[in-house]
Amino acid sequence: MLRDASSVVVFSGAGVSAESGLATFRSGGNALWNDPEVSTYPTPRGYRAHVPRSWQWYAMRAQTAADAAPNPGHVAIAEIERRVPDFLLVTQNVDGLHHRAGSRRVVELHGNLRETRCFDCDAKSAWPAQPADPLCARCGGLLRPDVVFFEENLPADTLESARDAAERCDVFVSVGTSNLVWPARELPDVAQSAGAHVFIVNVDMTGQMPPGDRVVHLTGTAGDVLPRMVARAWPAPT
Repeated sequence: MLRDASSVVVFSGAGVSAESGLATFRSGGNALWNDPEVSTYPTPRGYRAHVPRSWQWYAMRAQTAADAAPNPGHVAIAEIERRVPDFLLVTQNVDGLHHRAGSRRVVELHGNLRETRCFDCDAKSAWPAQPADPLCARCGGLLRPDVVFFEENLPADTLESARDAAERCDVFVSVGTSNLVWPARELPDVAQSAGAHVFIVNVDMTGQMPPGDRVVHLTGTAGDVLPRMVARAWPAPT
């Protein structure tokens, strides 16, 4: 199915980057939800109220992401993109590892930790190498990471691009995500309803759409399952 598809969407979550040593949100001992600070900083009001600690917390996350390396799951997704005429990677991750693995057609639903954005003038800039005071060079306003905080909506154009791709794809691969958070969780349903084959790749299938008509569960990590999918679809010459 993957080899014959003319249009593929890969929908990735934190589980893909867990194999690179980055924390997930819900599962595992280092899950971000286990950090009491995660309920304080990732809201507009909480971030503003706790500067500079909130800025330092995000700067630490940005540095951790920069220090991490893409894993075989990231590389396999980039390889699928190279093989498929119409491809889109829709990711909930903000760490930038997909780009560093070679992915180019990427929609980052939740933004990224590569850049900062000004609360006041909305100017964006690369994350400073030595973060000090989070002040905008253009207007002097407060800087924030260019991510979607809790209590904020996903950018409408970004979500619309993801939905459009899900509606027209032949194969939809959901990998490393619990598919529990709206509105992104609707994407596998959109793809299935439009006639696509849906592959769910995850270590835990709790809460996922049930296997059946055009839905296949592949239990395992992204770094294990995705390279085997690629090798099966496009065998190396012997």
